[in-house]
Amino acid sequence: MLISSRHSLLWMLMIVLPFVYGGRAGADTLEDVLNHGDIRCGVFPDDPGRSAIGPEGDWQGFYVDFCRATAAALFGNPDRVQYIEVDATTRFTTLQQRQTDVVMYSTTWTLGRENRYQVAFPAVYLFDGQGVMVRTGAGVESLADLQGKTLCVTENTSTHQNLVDVLARHRIEASIQFSNGDSFFRGHCDAYSADRMNLATNRAHRADNPSEYYILPESLSREPIGPMVRNDDARWIRVVRAVVDGLILADEKGITQAGVQADRTSGRSVEVRNLLGVSGDLGSRLGLPDDWAYHMILAVGNYSEIYQRHFGPGTPINVDAGPNQPWSRGGLLFAPLFR
Repeated sequence: MLISSRHSLLWMLMIVLPFVYGGRAGADTLEDVLNHGDIRCGVFPDDPGRSAIGPEGDWQGFYVDFCRATAAALFGNPDRVQYIEVDATTRFTTLQQRQTDVVMYSTTWTLGRENRYQVAFPAVYLFDGQGVMVRTGAGVESLADLQGKTLCVTENTSTHQNLVDVLARHRIEASIQFSNGDSFFRGHCDAYSADRMNLATNRAHRADNPSEYYILPESLSREPIGPMVRNDDARWIRVVRAVVDGLILADEKGITQAGVQADRTSGRSVEVRNLLGVSGDLGSRLGLPDDWAYHMILAVGNYSEIYQRHFGPGTPINVDAGPNQPWSRGGLLFAPLFR
C-alpha cells in the first residue's frame, strides 16, 4: 500500500509539474504588456513632483515620466499607461499578485527586499540619502540636538531601521513615532526622518510655510532608488533597465527632447546611432522597436531634463542634481555601453 501511494504521488508530480513550470516559463511580461496594450505602472498618489494628478487631470512627476518613457519605448506613445496607486506595503504585493508590471516609487534597493519580496531592481534612477527635517529656530542644528526629542518616521520602511541604528550609534535617546510628514507639520513630533528628496517634497507641498523648516546637513544613509519589477522575467528586467540607462546615456551624449530628431540624422558616434535605432540591433534583441529610445526621449527628454523639470532649481522642490548627473559631469549616473 505504501509503495502504491508513492507511485501515485510520483505520477501526480509528473503530470502537474510540467504545467506549473511550463506556465512559469511562458509568463513573458513584455508579451503580456504588448497584448493588453498598455503598461500597468505602480505609483504613489498625491506626491507632487514625484507622482500626482495635475490640475488638468493628468499624472505628472519624476516617476510618472519614467512610466511614460517606458510606454513610449514599447508603443511609441507615452500615454499608454495604466497608473496603479500603491503605498509602502502594496508596492510589493501588487507586483507579486501581477496587478502591476513595474513600480516607479521611491523604493530603496536592498538585497533583503529582493529576497523577501522576490523582486528585482533593474537600475538606479535616483541617488538619495536619508535626512532629518526640523523646524527652523527650534534649536536643532545637528543630530546631537535630537536628544530627548520625538521623531516621526513611516512604518514598514528601511528608513525606520536606519533611524534606530543611527540613534543607537550616536547614543541619542529619542522617541520614535510611526507617522508621516503631515503629523510632523501638525506639530505631533519634533522632527521627521525620510529620504532627503522626500523631505524636500513634503516641505514644498505640505508645509504652510516651507521657509519654517530646515533639513539637517547630515545624511544618515545611502539610498539607491530604482524601479521595481518581479524577479522571474529576465527579459522584462532588461527592458526596464534599458529605459533608465537609455535616458542616462542620452543625457551624457547631449541628446535632448528638442534635438533628438536632428541627432537621428547627424551621423554622430556609433553609440548614439545604436541608441536611436539608426544602426545596430539593440531594439530587436530587447524585443522592442528599433526606434524605442528615440520615442521615449521625444516624449520626456533625457534624464536631466526629467530631473530639472520636477526637482531642480526653479521648482517648488528646488534640489540641485548633485550626484544625479552623468559621470561625465561629476555625478554617479553611469550607463553600460550601447554596443
